Amino acid sequence: MNHLKSLVIRDIKIFYRTKGNIFFSLLAVIILIALHFAIFRNVYTDNWTHITTEELGMTVPRENLQWLADSLMFAAIIPIGAITLSLSTLALMVSDREKNVLSDFLVSPMKRNGLLSSYLLSSFLLGFTALLGFVAFFQVYFMAMYGVSFTLAQFGLISLVTIGSLIFGNVFMLLIISFLKSETTLNAIGTIVGTFSGFVSGAYVPLGMFGQVVGDFFSAMPFAQLTVLSRQAFLHTLSDVTPLTHQDISGEVARGFGIELWLGDNHIPLWGVALMATGFTLLLLICLIVRFSRMKKAD
Repeated sequence: MNHLKSLVIRDIKIFYRTKGNIFFSLLAVIILIALHFAIFRNVYTDNWTHITTEELGMTVPRENLQWLADSLMFAAIIPIGAITLSLSTLALMVSDREKNVLSDFLVSPMKRNGLLSSYLLSSFLLGFTALLGFVAFFQVYFMAMYGVSFTLAQFGLISLVTIGSLIFGNVFMLLIISFLKSETTLNAIGTIVGTFSGFVSGAYVPLGMFGQVVGDFFSAMPFAQLTVLSRQAFLHTLSDVTPLTHQDISGEVARGFGIELWLGDNHIPLWGVALMATGFTLLLLICLIVRFSRMKKAD
């Protein structure tokens, strides 16, 4: 336990020692937020205005629809941020490999599960702190713009989704990183994964615009599943903030905007979505444990 604690503290200190790490680990999320306010917010608000007026026959104040557009985008930031933050914080493993520090760890009496746990735990703590900061920002923003705050139950749901997203993000990224030997390759992988997760989660383009085949393919991935759970948490107070109810925006509308998970013509309930995301995470964790058990002197 003392060895694990020492390694976790070491990893966290190394991360914060380079001030640029903090900025670049949050860069993808900051860019997404900037794009939202510059472009996506008005586009999505106009889309929701058309849907509520033409399809639902309702007149909903534009401010309510802006809150809805903000909520959907901010919700997507949780799983996307979990992926990009995990990549940045776990980059230490690649650095350790290049400096032969990882080889020293692997030939030491230290148990490999302990080494694996240290990377995951330090990355989780760093990521959770950062995402909690974003949730606090969302809270302040909603209060200032709409006079709306997260309820205790809603904050609990958002926290659970954040923890689940970080667990998946860390396991997934560490499995990929364990095969990388240079930071140049890591940067390329980071660009690909960050962009891909943004599209799969529907942050850049609503999933409904991809068509059923591509939409179903994306929905089968844990990125989309975690985003659905996050959006359900952010929209927990939908009927309290707007004249809309969850029933009003269910079905094809919710499917198109990634609020509900559909595979083909089958609607997956929230417990099923959570079960699918958990199953993917456990499968990746097993692969990661096997990978670490077979590593020799950092390959």
